[in-house]
Amino acid sequence: TTNGDRQITAIIIGCGNRGFVYASFAAEFPRRIKIVGCADPNSNHLEIMAEAHNIPAKYTRKDWEFFVNDSCPKIADAVIISTPDGFHEAPAIAFAKRGYHLLLEKPMATTREGCRAVAKACTDASVMLCVCHVLRYSPVNQLAKRLIDEGTIGMICNIIHREPIGHQHFAHSYVRGNWRNSE
Repeated sequence: TTNGDRQITAIIIGCGNRGFVYASFAAEFPRRIKIVGCADPNSNHLEIMAEAHNIPAKYTRKDWEFFVNDSCPKIADAVIISTPDGFHEAPAIAFAKRGYHLLLEKPMATTREGCRAVAKACTDASVMLCVCHVLRYSPVNQLAKRLIDEGTIGMICNIIHREPIGHQHFAHSYVRGNWRNSE
C-alpha cells in the first residue's frame, strides 16, 4: 500500500536508541513522516525527542497509556514501539485497538500467546503490523544472502543463525544493561 504524497504521522513509544534511530528517518525525510508524540519514562530521552521533532508538551509523555486513553484523541496514523523487549505486547495491543498502524520492534511479545494476542488485535482492528528485524540489513547478513543467492557456497540445506552481536554489546545490553535478565 502506498500513501501517495501524504505525510504519515507517528508516535514514538520508547525514545532510547531504537526510537531515536527510527525518529531520525523522520528528520531526514520530513515530507514522508512526522513524529507528533512520544512516550518514555526517561525525562532526558523525552526532552531530546520532543526538541528534535517539535513535539508539543501535551504529547510528550512519560507513559504511553495516555495516547490510548479515551480522553486523548487519535493523533497519528501509526505508532513506533521501540521499548525494551519485554514491553511490546501491551502497547501493541492497546494501540491496535485504537486504530493505529504498528511498526513494532522484535520480538512481538515474549510468549507465543502474547504474539497471537498482538496479531489478533491487529487483525480485528484491520491495522497494519510490521515487526522489525533490522539486522537483516547489516553488511554481514546482506553478504551471506548474496553468497547464497549467487550459489557461491553451494546448495544450502539448513541455516542456524544466532544473534551476531559482540561480547561488549552482550555484556552491556543483556547482562547489566537495558535487557538484563536474571533468568
